[in-house]
Amino acid sequence: MKTLLWKLCSSYFLLAALSLALCLAAASLLLKQSVISQAQDELAAQARLLRVRLERQEAAAYGGICAEFSAALGSRFTVISASGQVLADSEKDPLSFDNHADRPEILAALAGAVGVSRRRSHSLGKELLYVAVPLRRNGEIWGAARAALPAELLDERLAYLRGTLLLATVPALLLAAAASFFLALRVSRPLQEIEQGVLRFTQGSLRHRIRITGPLEITNLAESCNRMAAQLDERSGSLQKQLALLESTFRSMAEAVIVLDPEGRIRRCNQAAGRLFGFDTAAAEQRDIQEMIRLADVQQFFEKTMQQGGGATEGIITISTGREKTLSANGARLRSESGANAGALLVFHDITRLKRLETMRRDFAANVSHELKTPITAISGFVETLRDGALHEPDAERFLEIIARNVQRLRTIIEDLLALARLEQEEESGQISLSWKAVRPVLENAAAICANAAAEKSITLELDCPDSLRAKLNAPLLEQAVVNLLDNAVKYSSSQKSRVILRAAQEQGGMLIVVQDFGCGIAREHHARLFERFYRVDKARSCKLGGTGLGLAIVKHIVQAHHGAVSVESAPGRGSVFTVRLPG
Repeated sequence: MKTLLWKLCSSYFLLAALSLALCLAAASLLLKQSVISQAQDELAAQARLLRVRLERQEAAAYGGICAEFSAALGSRFTVISASGQVLADSEKDPLSFDNHADRPEILAALAGAVGVSRRRSHSLGKELLYVAVPLRRNGEIWGAARAALPAELLDERLAYLRGTLLLATVPALLLAAAASFFLALRVSRPLQEIEQGVLRFTQGSLRHRIRITGPLEITNLAESCNRMAAQLDERSGSLQKQLALLESTFRSMAEAVIVLDPEGRIRRCNQAAGRLFGFDTAAAEQRDIQEMIRLADVQQFFEKTMQQGGGATEGIITISTGREKTLSANGARLRSESGANAGALLVFHDITRLKRLETMRRDFAANVSHELKTPITAISGFVETLRDGALHEPDAERFLEIIARNVQRLRTIIEDLLALARLEQEEESGQISLSWKAVRPVLENAAAICANAAAEKSITLELDCPDSLRAKLNAPLLEQAVVNLLDNAVKYSSSQKSRVILRAAQEQGGMLIVVQDFGCGIAREHHARLFERFYRVDKARSCKLGGTGLGLAIVKHIVQAHHGAVSVESAPGRGSVFTVRLPG
């Protein structure tokens, strides 16, 4: 028995020691990350303090300020201009430094971010942790303020914390040894195990197994108990799996499901019901449906279901909880095994999106018919006029020009429709290829395409895009989207000698492209439908300017193909700002 006891004890102890060693290794890695992160945050805070101090001083005082900060905070401080020239340093003469424009932390700071780098200093001959922040004057970055700390100080701090952590494991090892001995002692008593095992079987712990060694009678008794428990556990597990499957299906259904008793109290409901009607499902059971769902249509549908003699009850319910929703409701009466009334089952499915798509489909069909009917009617009318004898009249040439203009309008509409269909097909089949490219050339090409139209209205196109900005894009498609936005901005600029701004910049998680005009603007009620096909804010003016009503729809699909999003901010008389956001 001693051998078994000590073997079990050593096994448990080794397992505990291994787990503790893994935890110690993971904690050591976390400590290292924490120390480095804390040091970076401290240096960034020091660099920002230096930046605040520098903003109120002349360049001649930079050296003294850096020295003062170094003496007070113990870090090394440096001021670098946008060209990379060292203007001041707390430890060496700034004239002794070479150009710092290629330093990683300086590059990041001059780009407007917080730069972090750990590398060997050429001037001091030792490894340092650098953190740099941008210096701005009148909104422009003119340099960078940098704080640095020797890496050996971080290593010393980390070594101290690791030593402390290692000392803390000694009590844990002692506790693991005591626990291992205690567990091994319990396992070494076979008769007590049989008694305790049978007791646990009677308490419902059917997965417990008695494992003993000893006389044949005792081991046979233990195996018989184990087989009995296994059979009961198998049957119980099968029932539990079926119940769990039903429960999981019930809770994960997208449709809102509510089970009511004959008095209208909620017996069961799933999470979808709580989300749809805005109540806590955990607190809803045994509560009256009128108390949890304060909608007369739902109450009336329940009463209609209860009055139904047999079969299913169907209906459409419209609710307004924050925003209007349309629900498809299905109900059925429940009966017990004896045939008595057991309540009702109500199922609600949100068909708001389907209704909206159906409305958009009808509007699209009506708009297409209208857009095609107008030029066809004009062409047909003038052709009849020419055939009736006006072919040799002085106005014949003007009639032909009108016919040609409407034919061109039909061609433009068809080309835009084909472009939209092609975009949707390529997007669904994944045929649109995206690759990392510079953004500025794409914007320059788009601006060049719209330059003549802008010049005719004396409108200035302003482009603001860093040369270094890159994104994962399809250049021809993105160029087409920007051209459509610029073309709209030029068309709807309300005054001559106005300007249109095209700007691109990096943002967290990606980049954005902004097209801003100072024209007539768009009322808020039109924003939600602005990117629908053939939707126009001012139909008469849009047709006069030659638009097809498909330009913004094409923009939306191009942006979606780039896995991005497009939005608009506008108000009447204040111009419009269209923003395209693309992921990084």
